[in-house]
Amino acid sequence: MKEGKKCNKIVSLVLAAIMMVSVFAVSTPEQVQAAGELSFKGSGKSTVAITDEECTYVTGKETYIKFKPSKTGYVTVTLKNNSTAASGGAAGYLTFCNGSKSSLGQNREYYDTVGEGSRYYTRTYGVKKGKTYFFKVESVGGVKITASAVSAKKGTNNSRSKAKTLGKNKTAKGLIIAGENKADWYKIKVTKRQQVKINYNVKTNGAQYSSGIVSYYNGLKIALYQKNGKPFADGSNYYALANIKNPKDVDGPYYLYNSYNGQKSGIDPGTYYIKVERYNKTSSGYYTIKWK
Repeated sequence: MKEGKKCNKIVSLVLAAIMMVSVFAVSTPEQVQAAGELSFKGSGKSTVAITDEECTYVTGKETYIKFKPSKTGYVTVTLKNNSTAASGGAAGYLTFCNGSKSSLGQNREYYDTVGEGSRYYTRTYGVKKGKTYFFKVESVGGVKITASAVSAKKGTNNSRSKAKTLGKNKTAKGLIIAGENKADWYKIKVTKRQQVKINYNVKTNGAQYSSGIVSYYNGLKIALYQKNGKPFADGSNYYALANIKNPKDVDGPYYLYNSYNGQKSGIDPGTYYIKVERYNKTSSGYYTIKWK
């Protein structure tokens, strides 16, 4: 089902319930201002609640939640229903912004708290220590947002010449910061002719693209490069997009491997490279990779 149709259906149900109570509960200017001054803690877990009376549908205003991480790493936000008028769930849009409240991620990412899987109500973003961010929430119905900030190291391996050696069957952890176009490079040494398989998992905001009536969620791009630093052709299956991974999703892991026209002959011994980067300018997040 298209995201737009699903959004309209859920929003309509929530609107119908809220309309029954909004006549009797209209937010005052003080309530709107209080919601606009909300903030998450710079580390650990913290929660912000928006009531039915404070939601965008009633006030006509977005809610901004400030976040200033105490350490470089990633923040995962989970949205849950907080509506007393619509017990079935809440819906709306979430936008991750910089300190000037300009979008850093996909503008107005749709969410609903009764979606099929955590990808509908969970997002992860890579963040930098001491930098100010805002979450803009446009809610139809009350919603509770929990942010979990986790520290993670951002490597300096942002070019092929600075590639970090990744041993066979060893796991590397990495971070892509929101708003930064910096890739991570790894160097692998293949000692015999073999099929190379790269296992990866990601936590991401999930940059979205559509094909026909199906919407796909992808966040980080992972590709294997030849000895000369050039990527293998797309048709040889060396190139793939990382499916969105959230804590409650159990599908995966996902693999890159060399097989062309059904053949699995492997690649020659030598030094190869793995490049991890954002899918597009809206992407960021945390990842782990391992090759074998």
